[in-house]
Amino acid sequence: MNRRDANRWCALLLVPLSIFLSACDTGLQTMGTTEYGVRFRKIPLFLGGGIGGASSVVSPLETVVVMPWGEILRFDTSPQYLSWGKGMGEGGSSIHLVQNEDVHTRAKDGNEADLKIKARYRIKPNPETLVTLAQQVATTVDGVRELVVAAVQSDVRTHMNRLRTAEFRDDKKRNDTIDAALKTVQKRLGPLGIDVEAINLTEYRFVRVLGDDKEDTSYQDRLRDIQEKEQDIEGELSRVETVRARRKKELLEAQSAYNSRLSEAQGFKSQSIYQGDGYFAARANEAKAILAEGTAEIEGLRQQIAALSGKGGKAILRLEVAKQLARGNPKFVTMGDGGSKGGAGLEVSRTDMNQLIQQLGVVEGLVGAQQQIQTPPGRAAGPPPAQPRLEDIEGDNNGK
Repeated sequence: MNRRDANRWCALLLVPLSIFLSACDTGLQTMGTTEYGVRFRKIPLFLGGGIGGASSVVSPLETVVVMPWGEILRFDTSPQYLSWGKGMGEGGSSIHLVQNEDVHTRAKDGNEADLKIKARYRIKPNPETLVTLAQQVATTVDGVRELVVAAVQSDVRTHMNRLRTAEFRDDKKRNDTIDAALKTVQKRLGPLGIDVEAINLTEYRFVRVLGDDKEDTSYQDRLRDIQEKEQDIEGELSRVETVRARRKKELLEAQSAYNSRLSEAQGFKSQSIYQGDGYFAARANEAKAILAEGTAEIEGLRQQIAALSGKGGKAILRLEVAKQLARGNPKFVTMGDGGSKGGAGLEVSRTDMNQLIQQLGVVEGLVGAQQQIQTPPGRAAGPPPAQPRLEDIEGDNNGK
């Protein structure tokens, strides 16, 4: 056999071999960005067949060679979305619509209810749990989805059956029940490598399903009317609370203004009291000083009156008048007894001091001449003539 015949026989053998390998999904395979692969050998177990261990798991973006007796079980670990109910399939291609009708359940007191549900889950990207998932649950993504759908739908119905009709309308009670269903599903599927992340009840209705796709919504209509009335009541209560809060704010503002003005008035009052007390104290001290000064002056006058009322009072008075006249250096002064012989008054008026001195000299000369005439010659001279007194001079001046 020449070389050309050998190449021909090889080509004939490669054609059926390639067809066999393509039919068995053999050759090179590359994982997606979120895909994990589990190796599976399609040979008897005693020859090493079946699913391999955690070390045989293929990571994302990894390329592997698949032999004719082998297979790669692919699992997408990206988040998966499920929905149940009419109109729930309008969320886009990323949400898988389980069924186009609501999930039917029943309240604890017998009323039938329809539920619209959404759920989100993902396959755990863990080699150990991926092997467990392939061995015990499913070998495809669709098989995993069917398990999640059955678990979520069953547990939601079970937990919602525990609520009475009135509790359906309680948001907190209803949400707590959905959370309890989520925990039950997580406890059931978590060990198998499936993580159910969320379950949401988007809508519920009390509806009785009749034949020919008809529904009895009378009870739901009544509940809707009640809900609308409750919303109206809540709106009115909210309006009342708003008005009450506004009035309370106005009251607080008025009280603040009143307290401010009261504090201001009290400050003015205290200031006025302090000023009045200070003014009163100053005037009281001034009055005491005036009183003390007046009392001392009165006492001095009393002493002067007592001194003038004595024997030498008139002389003291005349001496004082003379001092004042000498201090003021007046040119005229006139002194008299007040025009009454028995009076004790002293009258002072202006007179010319030059004339007074001349009069005093004339009087002295007259008195000396009269004494010489009355005394005979040769007779012993008597006592010298008395000097004219101030009273006599005053009397002469008054007589003139």
